[in-house]
Amino acid sequence: MKCAIDIDAAFYRGYLIDDRNLTPHVALLATLVALWSLVYLVGCFAPVAKPNAEVPAQWSSLAAQRLAP
Repeated sequence: MKCAIDIDAAFYRGYLIDDRNLTPHVALLATLVALWSLVYLVGCFAPVAKPNAEVPAQWSSLAAQRLAP
């Protein structure tokens, strides 16, 4: 004869997440964190402005033209 705790545990066991379902989510999360870290570190070490110019360094030539006097 099962006690009430065993019956409740069997009921809630059906709602547990299967570990195999977490694998794609963990891989996606790890990829996003790695990409964010890479972009963050590149942004930290990228030059903020050209040493002898007033126009900040831009990756896009269109953005640099808009900022040029």
